[in-house]
Amino acid sequence: MNTAFVNGEFLQATEAKISIFDRGFLFGDSLYEVLPVYNGQTRFVDRHLARLNENLEKIKISLPNYDWPTLIERLVAENGGGDLQVYIQVTRGNQGARKHDIPTSLEPSVIGFTIHNAYPTYQEKEKGLSAELLDDIRWLRCDIKTTSLLGNILLNNQAVSSGYQTSILVRDGLITEGSTSNVFIVTKDGKIKTPPLDHLCLPGITRQIAIELMQELSWSIYEETFSIKDLLEAEEVWIASTTKEIYPVTMVGHNTIGTGKAGNYWRTIEPLYKKLVSSPHD
Repeated sequence: MNTAFVNGEFLQATEAKISIFDRGFLFGDSLYEVLPVYNGQTRFVDRHLARLNENLEKIKISLPNYDWPTLIERLVAENGGGDLQVYIQVTRGNQGARKHDIPTSLEPSVIGFTIHNAYPTYQEKEKGLSAELLDDIRWLRCDIKTTSLLGNILLNNQAVSSGYQTSILVRDGLITEGSTSNVFIVTKDGKIKTPPLDHLCLPGITRQIAIELMQELSWSIYEETFSIKDLLEAEEVWIASTTKEIYPVTMVGHNTIGTGKAGNYWRTIEPLYKKLVSSPHD
């Protein structure tokens, strides 16, 4: 039986509870992080905690005073280690009533548990994903990793219900990101592009790691906008996220990307990413 963490207490996940008046439950007034774990070792903890703190500052919640690395390590250990993910959520807290106003002083709620999703294999990635292009219907603060994910859920469901594996989102003719990921393209002349970080794009940790690896390889990487046409004419398309890692997209709608299978740029960066997450240290 899995162990969870709720407001300072480790307990069986089936016994974990929060109040119906918690603002995270009532309004989605909360943030979350998903940290990757490989062979029992959590990766990129400092980066995830830094993003959590930055996002909490954006919505005016103070980071609760916990020994976060120890908390995360205990969740991993008590849930069997191996390859998994740690989910952390911080809400504004239990106001004791349903009121839209933001209280000036409220103790945040903290929830943690593990997710046991398998990471994709090399063979799965080689085949690539199929993605549907969809209008980006989400709110205008996609840079905040909020639990208010209804827009993302509806978009992902629309793609999956139509027979695709994921979705890539478009706003005003430009690619923003995926419903659960960041997006990269490799142009025919070897330039790699990913949408810039603004209010329409989440600052993904895997996105950040991928860019750093490309810089080490001296590749031409540009954080700039690109169009649907640029996406469909790209030599390679990837999505990047904690659970998907760096994953090629080989079909967008009815359009084949490149050769229809994982390309040479991805084949170069993939082992570097896997080596990084498998190493003893971040």
